[in-house]
Amino acid sequence: MLWDPGEPFDPVAADRARPPRALVLHLPGTALSVPHQALRGLVARPVPSEAGPAALLARFLEGLAGPAATVETRQAAWLGRAAVDLAVAFLSSVTDPRDDAAPQPRRMVLLGEIRSYVERHLGDPDLSPKAIAAAHHISVRYLHHLFRQDGQTVGGFVRQRRLERCRADLTDPCLAGQSMAVIRARWGFHDAAVFNRAFKKEYGITPGEYRRREGVPAGAR
Repeated sequence: MLWDPGEPFDPVAADRARPPRALVLHLPGTALSVPHQALRGLVARPVPSEAGPAALLARFLEGLAGPAATVETRQAAWLGRAAVDLAVAFLSSVTDPRDDAAPQPRRMVLLGEIRSYVERHLGDPDLSPKAIAAAHHISVRYLHHLFRQDGQTVGGFVRQRRLERCRADLTDPCLAGQSMAVIRARWGFHDAAVFNRAFKKEYGITPGEYRRREGVPAGAR
């Protein structure tokens, strides 16, 4: 079932004889290349998951959440990208392809695809406007034009998404034993000074101060 946090939703267990159990995959809209308008008709409606991309996604998520699943930190990013790709394949299979283009111009669809690509490659040190443009068979100039029309810059979007990933990791109790250097490098920041300046500009305090403020034990690091 597709759930949009921005819409009212009151789930009811289909079988009241057994305790309900839900497994939720929460994805940011920027990670999905399927236009939001094409998904609106699916919100809060059960979707069969016995075959095709839906079955693959369901089995993958059940495996990740199972008691036998052990995921190392260095593997988490790859598994996250696989989850996003499977989710996009699933959503594309249950939307009308005619709805995919009608509500939004091709420019918006392409921009969504580019943002999804950036999300999957945030840790790549070679991620650049040139690499992003080449992956989508467009010129660097047109890439910058797409983001300007949306009130952004390519570099600003990449930096903001990297900072957000770093911010989330800094407050993740499961990553309390990881150093600042490991976290920033995982998301593409290889210069400590650049990372510290960018983080403070975005959030008003340094990464170390943010981590302490959120209560991550200093001894654990």
